[in-house]
Amino acid sequence: MISLKINAVPVLFIKAFTADDVQTILDFVRHAHSLKKDANKTVLFIDTPITAHTVESVQKLKQEGYRVCFRDHHGIDGEPVNDRDKQVESATARLAQLLGDDCQITVRRLHPACSTLVAVAEFEHALAIIADPDADGLTAAMKAAGIFYDELDDDAALLDGEPHLQVTGSLVSQLLAKGMATLPSFDPKDPKRREQAQKELFRDWVEVVQGNKRSQVRMEAIVVRYDEAVQVAQELAREAKEVVAGVLLVDCVGSPVFDVGTLTTLVEQASGCRISVIRKDLGPLAQLHGIQYSLAVAKQYQTEINLQKLLPPEMRSDLQSGIISNVSFLLHVSEYIWLEEAVPRLRELSATNWHALS
Repeated sequence: MISLKINAVPVLFIKAFTADDVQTILDFVRHAHSLKKDANKTVLFIDTPITAHTVESVQKLKQEGYRVCFRDHHGIDGEPVNDRDKQVESATARLAQLLGDDCQITVRRLHPACSTLVAVAEFEHALAIIADPDADGLTAAMKAAGIFYDELDDDAALLDGEPHLQVTGSLVSQLLAKGMATLPSFDPKDPKRREQAQKELFRDWVEVVQGNKRSQVRMEAIVVRYDEAVQVAQELAREAKEVVAGVLLVDCVGSPVFDVGTLTTLVEQASGCRISVIRKDLGPLAQLHGIQYSLAVAKQYQTEINLQKLLPPEMRSDLQSGIISNVSFLLHVSEYIWLEEAVPRLRELSATNWHALS
């Protein structure tokens, strides 16, 4: 988790996936209240995963007398297609019941960035903001707290989109995108390294938006590291191997930092590529399971292929199970799930021209 003050509003960037995360959220809000007892008791949750632990956090804060507002675009668009979708739908209904008009949950198709769900400075007097630890969460929290620039909403949509589009926003947005692309991967041997680097990146970028020249100089140095990461990605792309017809895999285990957007774009340009796969030894699933496989559907096939249908309906998205799945065109799995579930299903579907993944 990362904590910053944005325009004097305490902001906690966290995903509520465990009981410890719930406690962290409660402690953060309580501490903010202890420092400013006469403050507005409003707590904003924005761009936070809709999980059972998120619901628990909201419920407990309500019980302690705080007003909780919830803004998010992770709602289910259409009918639930798997167990994870059903969990999100159930948690969404519970949040709506708890919060009434203070709950606004929509879908990415209508709101590609969570910053579009708040007005500028709408929560500048909030006691605290809880946000997702990514660029979309950061831009949304900034806007809610009162820091804004004209292109922010458009930039936020790109920053929360496909990797190769994230560096195509405004010049200031490109600094954040390139900074995110060059963050050190999560390393269980040094778990705080990435977190600290990301906190410094978020802090510097907020200051750049506000015109701080020193932070601007620090962030411009990131461009050099980004260019190096692009070169590594170009070299890795040449090593892509077709493991199933239409599925190209790049083994990045032990590799230096690479730019994911460049790598996936280059792999997807290969003739016949429908799905790119990155195998790596760093990341949230790699921490628990040793190796992580990250699958992405090539843009031209995203309306035809739903990666969530690679897995049996009873398999849920969580770290312990070796699965992370929030959208239909991205899927992250452990090596066991990749070998035992994904690969056999991919072979079967490739042989039948992919119709069953739509």
